[in-house]
Amino acid sequence: MKTGILLPKSTFHPLMHHHLLKAMQAYLQYREVNVEIFSANIGYGVDADLVLQAAETMLLENEVDVLVLYADQAAVEKVAQLAKSLNRLVILMHGGAKYMNTWEPHPMVLSNTLNHTIHCRLTGIHTAALANDAAMCTSFYDAGYSHTHALVQPYTDHGGSIQYNYVSQYTVKDFNIAPLTEFLQANGNVRTLLALFNGDLAYCFLQQLQQTVMAPELQVFASPMLLDERLTAVHGELNLPFSISGYVPWVSVLPNAANQLMKTQLQQSGKAVNIDSMHGWETGILLEHIFKTANLHQFQAKKILASLADVTIDSPRGPLRMDTATHHMIAPSWLVKTNENLEPAIIGENAETLQVWQDVVREQPTGIASGWINTYLCA
Repeated sequence: MKTGILLPKSTFHPLMHHHLLKAMQAYLQYREVNVEIFSANIGYGVDADLVLQAAETMLLENEVDVLVLYADQAAVEKVAQLAKSLNRLVILMHGGAKYMNTWEPHPMVLSNTLNHTIHCRLTGIHTAALANDAAMCTSFYDAGYSHTHALVQPYTDHGGSIQYNYVSQYTVKDFNIAPLTEFLQANGNVRTLLALFNGDLAYCFLQQLQQTVMAPELQVFASPMLLDERLTAVHGELNLPFSISGYVPWVSVLPNAANQLMKTQLQQSGKAVNIDSMHGWETGILLEHIFKTANLHQFQAKKILASLADVTIDSPRGPLRMDTATHHMIAPSWLVKTNENLEPAIIGENAETLQVWQDVVREQPTGIASGWINTYLCA
C-alpha cells in the first residue's frame, strides 16, 4: 500500500508535523504493515492551490492508495474533487476546532479529527451546571474558530450568563490580562472563567492569572489546548492556586490497554508522547485497517468508507467509530481536573459523543461567519 501524507507548519507547535509523522510511522513499523510512505510539507495549509498541487503529486505521480492530509476543510475542497475523480480516499486530520464545511460530508473524505467542538460543547454545559456567571477569556487568535461558539453558546443555553469578554493580544510580548483582573476586582460575583488558549498564549494566561490576588477564588473551565500537558514542559513550571477543568480528547494517564501500548512503544523508540503523536499513532491504526481489508475494497474510497460503517477502532483515546452521516470519526470525551502543576486527573467520561456531535452539527450557525482560514494551531 502506498500512502501520501501532507503535513503543515505550526508556529505555536513547531514540532507538530514531526510528532504526527513519526508516531504514524512508529505504529506501522511496530505492526509490520507494508506501507510505503511519501510525505510533503504544505506550509500553513492556507493556500488551496498549493495543497492541491501537493495532492496531485501524491495521487497522480506517486499513485498513492490513500492520501492523509492535515488541513482545514476550506483548503481541501479541491483535493476532495480530485480524489473523487480517482475514487481515492482522503483521510483529513485537524483539531476539529471548526464546524463542518458546506461541502461535508464528501464521498471520498474521512475526517479523523480531535473533535474540539464536541469537547468545548461538553465543557460549556458542565460549567453551566456549576456557575451562573462567568467571564469568557480567549486570545485574538484562538477566538477565530468555531470552538469559541461551541464553548459559549451551550453555556448560555443551559442557564449561564457571560458577564465579560476578555480577548488577549496575539503575541507574548504584548500579552497582559490587566483588563480581566480589573473586571474581576470590580465584580466579586464572577469567579468563574471560560478559557480558550493554546501554546505560549495559554502559558502566559495561566502564569499571569496565578499571580493575581483573586487567583485562589477562581475556577477555570478550559478548552482542550489549555489543558495540554506539554505546557509546563515546554514553557516552564506553574504553581496554580486554582484548578482547571474541561473535556479533552486524550490525556497520557488514560489507563486503557491501547494507550499503554502506544506510550510503551513510543518511549522505547525515544519518541514523544503527546496529543500530536497520539493523533498520528491513531491514524496509523486506521491505515492498518485499510491495508488489511484491501481485498474487500481494492482501495476504492466509497468501499473503504462503507466497510468502516460497523467498525470500532481500539484507539489510545478510547473506542473510535465513524459517524456514517458525516464521515467523521468520533471518540469518547474525558473530563479532567488539574493540580497546581497542571497535571490532569480523570474525573469523568462522556461515551455518548456521537449524540453530542449530532447536536453540534444540527445546531451550528448557518450563513456568513468571520474566522481565520488557517487550520487551528497552524499559524
